[in-house]
Amino acid sequence: MKYAVEKSGGDSGNNSSSSSDESSSSIKYALHDTSTDDDDGSPEHRQVKKWTLQIPIGLGLCPWAAKSHNQGNLRYVICTSETPHDVAVCVQREIQRLVCKKNHNHHYDSVPPPWSTTLVICPYIKEWNESFPTFDRFVSHDIWDQFEQDDNDESNTSISDDITLVAFHPNFLRWHGLPDNIKEGSVVQSHYGIIGKKSVETATATVIETCNKAFGMRKVKVRFHNEETNDSAACNARRQEQYVPTDWISLHASNIREGIEGGNNSESNSGSASSAPSHPGPALTDNAMHQAPYPTIHIINNADLASLSIRDISRVKRKNAHRMMKLGWDGVEEKLA
Repeated sequence: MKYAVEKSGGDSGNNSSSSSDESSSSIKYALHDTSTDDDDGSPEHRQVKKWTLQIPIGLGLCPWAAKSHNQGNLRYVICTSETPHDVAVCVQREIQRLVCKKNHNHHYDSVPPPWSTTLVICPYIKEWNESFPTFDRFVSHDIWDQFEQDDNDESNTSISDDITLVAFHPNFLRWHGLPDNIKEGSVVQSHYGIIGKKSVETATATVIETCNKAFGMRKVKVRFHNEETNDSAACNARRQEQYVPTDWISLHASNIREGIEGGNNSESNSGSASSAPSHPGPALTDNAMHQAPYPTIHIINNADLASLSIRDISRVKRKNAHRMMKLGWDGVEEKLA
């Protein structure tokens, strides 16, 4: 059977009493096995599968997705729920199916599934279709809160260690170039990286490079000033020069100055404040890598990435940035035609 519909819980049309387990939510979702011919499946499934083949796989942006697809291990799930809570339950169930742990005897607690990654397509939640930020916030924060509220099984408390969730959306716009009022030589306030993580506070820095072959336009090179501070740990953690994502730079007009770099006192070299509007620059083509036809949650089993080094992942990201910058939005449209 190529197209199966599952339903958990009681009658979806009635307000019946429910138990404390997953039957408390009525969920209806279609399961599609890409190892079979899915041409008679739902239009949402066909469109997302077509986009996956054209962009992430077709452009060589995700070698792991290509491997899963070629082996028939890429799973699509259509979640027809209309509430975020029900989607969270659906996603949690798929995570439990995807992640199989070994017990103390080094045997799997359950039979590993015949797929290695899952795409949960969510086309029926109105606020998600209308707003990428709302959907993105759900995938990055709200769904994890829901897991904690609903999960009473201590064996599942490490779910965040087992999987990674990635948001796809038709209006995915996370990466922008710099606005016109920020250029090489501009003095800005920027977050900095601490062992791969974003700092809480910002520091004064001068932009010294706005485009790089390795990162494209998603990162800029800045030189942090030697400011007087009582926090010696922060000083040691902040290297003087770093490549930082463009969204780590404060776009408030008062934080952007046309300055001359040099010296230890940022005030004496701050120059004149920019009067340009403080809004993001143009959307980068990199966003197209995540612009699926419908809001979609990609479930990645972290165990599949365990054999990859940080250098391997960084290399793929850099190649993708260069490829998308060279392709441009017109090239993306041609690929989707």
